Amino acid sequence: MSGPLRPGPSSWRRAATVVLAAGWTLPVAAAPPRPPPPAEGFRLLLLLRSARQGFLPGAHVFPGGVLDAADRSADWLSLFAPHHRPPRFGLGPAPPRRATFPVLPDARPGANDGDEAALPDDVAFRICAIREAFEEAGVLLLRPRGPGPVASEPGRALAPPPALADWRARVRRDPQHFLRLCAHLDCTPDIWALHDWSAWLTPFTQRRGRRFETTFFLCCLCEPPPVFPDLVEVVDCQ
Repeated sequence: MSGPLRPGPSSWRRAATVVLAAGWTLPVAAAPPRPPPPAEGFRLLLLLRSARQGFLPGAHVFPGGVLDAADRSADWLSLFAPHHRPPRFGLGPAPPRRATFPVLPDARPGANDGDEAALPDDVAFRICAIREAFEEAGVLLLRPRGPGPVASEPGRALAPPPALADWRARVRRDPQHFLRLCAHLDCTPDIWALHDWSAWLTPFTQRRGRRFETTFFLCCLCEPPPVFPDLVEVVDCQ
């Protein structure tokens, strides 16, 4: 090996992914036949990436993508009110800070890219994962706004908006439109239904290629949501 494969800090792209697990619901009499439930009693949503994608073409993946500035915009604060106060928007105790591996750049947990009004990472990464689930699969992990305390309960996916394709195209062009969609529906991203699971780094076994620092969340739903692959990045699901 002629040199170290250590990446520089600018080579990592911060991303978020949500693992959607849903309980197995019994089919109604008029429903078409369905396969028997798995022994585990739940299903996971996997999306099939288009073979034309530059990253992981043809792979089955969980919904997720790169963190955008819109995901940490201070404009979210008014939508989350009154649940936007510290600590952590009512998300509970923070997970233990992971040790920084010697050959990796320090991820600087809590860094806000110079914007003092930006949302904390714990919230911004959850918004990112929820936005990507909508973009790629048409799944809306939102909850109606309200002044009452946030209950700890399984998540529920809202029915897709009537203009699903139009909203999804807008969000794909500019992630800021996801905030506008939430305001239009008078809902907030259900960040409380997403639980910290893991953080993965793309192996640097090659000198070139995209590398991600990805935060993984687990979201348990009461029942499988309707899924609408965008037919751009995602062509099928299971």
